[in-house]
Amino acid sequence: MRTWITSALLVCSACLASLSPAWAIENKPLVFGVLNQQSPAKTAQRWNPILKYLTETTGLQFQLKMGATVQETDAMMGRGEFDLAFTNHNFRKEYDGVYKVIARWAGNPIYSVIAVPADSPVKTLKDLTGKRVAFPSKEALAGYAAPMVALQAARINVEPVLAGNQEGALAQLRARQVDAASVNSRFLTQYAAQNTMPYREIFTSDGFAELPVIIHPRIPQTDAVAIQKALLGMKTDPKAAAALEAGAPGFDPATDRDYDNARRIYQKLIE
Repeated sequence: MRTWITSALLVCSACLASLSPAWAIENKPLVFGVLNQQSPAKTAQRWNPILKYLTETTGLQFQLKMGATVQETDAMMGRGEFDLAFTNHNFRKEYDGVYKVIARWAGNPIYSVIAVPADSPVKTLKDLTGKRVAFPSKEALAGYAAPMVALQAARINVEPVLAGNQEGALAQLRARQVDAASVNSRFLTQYAAQNTMPYREIFTSDGFAELPVIIHPRIPQTDAVAIQKALLGMKTDPKAAAALEAGAPGFDPATDRDYDNARRIYQKLIE
């Protein structure tokens, strides 16, 4: 059974005048897809306040959706079911070129990290030969593609364990069910602090721009500009306090060209 997380955010009638005619007539929310990085409950906890802020700021309605798995979420994006999305999987060859970047999660670049328990005898990538390594999914950039490209280049074979998302990969590492786990640096730091998990990094990639917010070209330009302006204004708008308190750092400017190195990694990956 598919798992959907939906937040239908109603706006006052006074705001409807600001909607473009198509949206106003249908009273249709914009579908906002979010990549499966953590559990549905934690995803909703973080993103519902952001979408509520966007509604209050732009007058548009938003509906949060994601598939039960990363693969389902990516397939929804591939079919154009999302009006906007928070993901970097759109830079895979089969999806690239449709959605456009309008902003990115604020903060420093993220890195692909392969981590082991702090007391693990594994010291180098070569020590992982034949070992069980947890990955979020085969679609993940920092969690799978970048480390796998490095492993393939070094001719190191591991036993991949697909955990479904980054939270699942680190949970398996913490439980010592795998020898190592591969996730992005931001998620690793947060998870380790929240769960008191000592770890050691044995591989760190070059940096990648934080995950972007992307938009489908069918969205009217006036709406796209309003959404972009609202996202970029979150960090300095007191009205965004609830969203920031829920774990959002705000958003920074970004363009498609900021993700060229992500495209190159996906192109190098031998699947």
